[in-house]
Amino acid sequence: MATTALRGLQMLETLAGMRQPATLRDIADRAGLSESNAFRILQALEQEGYLHHLGRSGYRLASRSLALATVIGPRPAMLRLMYPVVARLAGISGEAAVIHLRAGHFRVLVLGVPARSGPILDPAGVLGERTPLASGASGRIILAYLTEAERAGIDLGGVTPQQLAAIRERGYETSHGENHPGINGISVPLLAETDDAACPPIALGAMTIAGPAERFPDEGLLRLAGPLMGACRDLSPRLAALLGPNPGSTIDALDL
Repeated sequence: MATTALRGLQMLETLAGMRQPATLRDIADRAGLSESNAFRILQALEQEGYLHHLGRSGYRLASRSLALATVIGPRPAMLRLMYPVVARLAGISGEAAVIHLRAGHFRVLVLGVPARSGPILDPAGVLGERTPLASGASGRIILAYLTEAERAGIDLGGVTPQQLAAIRERGYETSHGENHPGINGISVPLLAETDDAACPPIALGAMTIAGPAERFPDEGLLRLAGPLMGACRDLSPRLAALLGPNPGSTIDALDL
């Protein structure tokens, strides 16, 4: 058992040092294993959410690996950049504030600051939690800013192009107990503007304020649209700059 666990950690370490996605053959060569042994380890890591298998393109690190890194490793510059903005939102609203980043067809919770009143039924979820883009405000706001090509193959869960256009027009989305029963939320997109004015912005993720429905009704949600959008305008360009000249590809490669 210990040997198997060690091999899994070694495989994660190997992949983390490679350009991703990486093919089975390249990973096996780098790890010094046969392809059959490497495949068995990769398959187990994929089943537990540490890796994504992208068909013939190969493998890349997934959300659970990121969550593990944020817990046991040095705090990444990305989270240091995000934290003051999210903490300020939690202070202004009195509710929990969280950030999700896009991970393929999903969004991943990477940071959450709880409400000042302390833990309730935690609206921030669990670090590394993965949820489909069609479910919840933070997912749909990301979905609304994806291009048609990016939306191809994503399960829209009944969300129509007209609904997505309406979300883009107002610049925010709300949800009512969809992912966490009894919790309402409002989300805005984190967008990276491109140098080409003809190209749409790149959807990196979403910023959300969430709280119990009884103290966070619709009018409460809408009052926070302005502060959320202001925080988004503050954080988005700095996050995009941190991620490099092609932030969408960075998000894609790392599956943050």
